[in-house]
Amino acid sequence: MSLRRINADVSLSEDDRRNLLCELFGAVGEGSAVAAGAQVDYGYHIFMGKGCYFNFNATFLDGARISFGDDVWVGPCCTFATPLHPLLGRERAMRNGTDGTSHLAERNLPITVGSDVWLASNVTVNPGVTIGDGAVVGSGSVVTKDIPPRMLALGNPCRAVREITEQDSVADLLAKASVA
Repeated sequence: MSLRRINADVSLSEDDRRNLLCELFGAVGEGSAVAAGAQVDYGYHIFMGKGCYFNFNATFLDGARISFGDDVWVGPCCTFATPLHPLLGRERAMRNGTDGTSHLAERNLPITVGSDVWLASNVTVNPGVTIGDGAVVGSGSVVTKDIPPRMLALGNPCRAVREITEQDSVADLLAKASVA
């Protein structure tokens, strides 16, 4: 119920939205926010540090823990998916529960995102992935393997292309454009 209110009730104050997030998620650090359109499997497996921002339509398939450090910025339409999808048919076949009902035997691996990370729009992070502190992941990337700290990574599949350095500062560019 709280996620539906977060997504639909425009009359909610920021404090009300935060309180609902704190009820739903495992932890929500000070100053963290999730924009409308978010979807979760469970919610209580999601842990975020302080100063995090998740833009519109974030999806958290949190069958396992999804952890975010501090100051993580996430663009619109990003997905964090912990469920494994076995390639062997016998490993994904339906199971019968003790009550006789049929169900999938879901298996999940955790996702860990470090601090000071930026994920641009439409990024998908797959099960078992760790993204290191200070990494930046480009738009549309599908992250299937760990990304080391302070690396620019992009593509499908996503791969680290180079280290992020002081040469990447936008200060001079903004000053030249009179946008400082």
